[in-house]
Amino acid sequence: MPAMSFDQALRAERWHALTLGFPGMSPGADASRLRTARRVWAEYVTYSQKVYDSQHWTYDPDPRPSFCLYPLIEAGGNIQRLVDRPEFAGQVLDDMDRGHREEIVSDQDGTRWEGLGPDIDDYPAAARETAHIRAQLQIRDLIPPRPRGQAAAFGFLPPRDEPPTSTGIEPPF
Repeated sequence: MPAMSFDQALRAERWHALTLGFPGMSPGADASRLRTARRVWAEYVTYSQKVYDSQHWTYDPDPRPSFCLYPLIEAGGNIQRLVDRPEFAGQVLDDMDRGHREEIVSDQDGTRWEGLGPDIDDYPAAARETAHIRAQLQIRDLIPPRPRGQAAAFGFLPPRDEPPTSTGIEPPF
């Protein structure tokens, strides 16, 4: 498999975007993944700047990098280290556009930006997708299988740049 470009990683399924085209759990695969992730990040920065420079409207465009690209760089290209992070399920939630976000609301009080958070249905959907990603990675020997009988636990921590919710309520499962 050849290394992915930014465009290929952006269009790939989430589990496949994490590989960046490199199979295996070896230190060599991790190093290749890290080099490719840094190159793809540079492509993303160039693309993002091009989008902002060509913008003619009054809103800021929101070009995003491919799924978990920067956390993969922080994990040194090691997929297992990435998916074992407590905030991984929250990153899946955000990538599904179901995490904390702002949307324009227009009603009898006027038009304004409102902060929205995940609702009760978003957490189970993100947990299913997180489990799917882990299963796809295990099938392809990119992460080791979980020991028999060990339950899967998903933490939905807010992204590091987002403040925690004021309610402190945990997801309902």
